Amino acid sequence: MKILSVFIFSCIVGICLGAGASISTGGSSSGGSVTETEKTRLLRRGHPLSLTCSPNITHATTLWEKDGKEIIESERIKLFSNTTLYIVSAEEGDIGEYTCRHTNLLETKTFVVVEFSLQKHLPKSTTVLENDKLSLTCQVDGNPHPIVQWLKDGEPVQESVNSSRLTLSENEAGISNGSLLINPVMKSDSGNYLCLITQSTIQFNTTTDVRVKDIYAALWPFLGIVAEVIVLCIIIYIHERRRIKKNFDASDIDKISEQKVKEENKENEVRQRK
Repeated sequence: MKILSVFIFSCIVGICLGAGASISTGGSSSGGSVTETEKTRLLRRGHPLSLTCSPNITHATTLWEKDGKEIIESERIKLFSNTTLYIVSAEEGDIGEYTCRHTNLLETKTFVVVEFSLQKHLPKSTTVLENDKLSLTCQVDGNPHPIVQWLKDGEPVQESVNSSRLTLSENEAGISNGSLLINPVMKSDSGNYLCLITQSTIQFNTTTDVRVKDIYAALWPFLGIVAEVIVLCIIIYIHERRRIKKNFDASDIDKISEQKVKEENKENEVRQRK
């Protein structure tokens, strides 16, 4: 009775996971969660895990199997009369396929328990220069390994990018197609890139908007500065020339005036002598 009370309390506070529950996808500051489905449940190591065969049946003998082997009740695994299988503290060995049926019914129900982790979402936007390379990584992991597919503007990336420039490889966790590389990048590669992750019946995605800038785009600010410097030098040159010419003209006027004065003085001296 004490264990049943703990089970009910755990589910009330949201620790126990059931259909429709969600868990965080990892350590990304951008957040995000994956919602379970009726058939696929997410395992969190060290946390409780519950599976209910028939929510509308409260008292029945239920047989549970995992990967084809009958589950025997223990200190860690509890089987309740409300058709619920409850694992006190889930561990890696609990990942697998669970089936249940009632002794008086032939119909069975199947659950798949998996692990899933998305450590980091793709950035909201990604900018690369034309003829450079574009590298995107879907930092996902899971047990069993999830299926990763890349889409560009809603279409498989293989249909949008020439195969000679496209490389799909494993990510750091060893997930196939977890990393995408386009080399070299062309202007036509701009668009929305989506990493679609499938784990059993659960699907999750993360996207980024890729912008490919002109190869000379980085030079425009520099060229603008150079143009400004050239214009400034021309203005200074013209100003200096005008200033020098003005000074030169003033000097010539002064010389002419001095020459006239001298000539007038000479004429006066000649007159006085006469």
